[in-house]
Amino acid sequence: MQRLMVAVDIGGTKTRVGLFRDGSLLFRTSFATKGLAEVVKALRVLLSRAKAEPYSIGIGAPAPLDMRHGVILNCPNLPHWNGVEVVTELSREFDCEVFLANDATCAAIGELEFGHRSPDFVYITWSTGIGGGIVSGGRVVWGVEGQAGEVGHMVLAPQGPHCRCGKRGCLEALASGTGIARAAAELFGRKLTAATVVRKAQEGDVAAQRLVLRACEAMGQGIGILWEIFEPEMIILGGGLTRSWDYLGPFVLSAAREFSRTPPRVELTPLGDDVGLYGAAALYKHIPDLR
Repeated sequence: MQRLMVAVDIGGTKTRVGLFRDGSLLFRTSFATKGLAEVVKALRVLLSRAKAEPYSIGIGAPAPLDMRHGVILNCPNLPHWNGVEVVTELSREFDCEVFLANDATCAAIGELEFGHRSPDFVYITWSTGIGGGIVSGGRVVWGVEGQAGEVGHMVLAPQGPHCRCGKRGCLEALASGTGIARAAAELFGRKLTAATVVRKAQEGDVAAQRLVLRACEAMGQGIGILWEIFEPEMIILGGGLTRSWDYLGPFVLSAAREFSRTPPRVELTPLGDDVGLYGAAALYKHIPDLR
């Protein structure tokens, strides 16, 4: 029986699972993010369909994580995953090596291995939350605990809205899908998704346009800061909000130019929604030796 690389990408709203061989995605499925039992079930279905066993399992999940012990620690967007020992549980279920890393860092690995393949870039996920991954000199920047790249939690407005990380004015609080939805609920008095707010803005709703512009300006500010600090070849964006890039992009790029001395080069991932899945499949090749 053949052995394949297995990838799991746990997102704020959707979980993706895929089987890879030699860098090619053979089977995939996705479902609303719930718990570990749903992940195990999906993996068993795909492996049965492929008539394969896993060589390794790579998991991308929202931070913060304990990479040494394979535990999701305190994810504000998915509190029911807190404390789940994903590496231990999946190792027991499938009898193979299992690796856990930040989902946005996995996306950066996907870019490095299969996407733009630049040796120097910053990847930003712009979706339910905002995360990041950094590649310098062709190597992933992990940090001491493997948590480097949390670009969504750099503070841009110290007196700004509260972020679920506990701080105020984080990029994520200002520009993420969750942040946009929360601001819209306060303004319109009812729940609206970020996608709905963007659509209303495109249709000419002035109040929605103000919310979207604020989010885009914050994202542009973050990009400009990262461009100045890392001097990468490019900044790569992925995530659900980039589906509206034709509308949002000009606002983001205008703001980014205001916060950097040279115009940042910004590209969208060519791997689409599966960028994190590709990176999780290759995680075993990049996992750091944390001491």
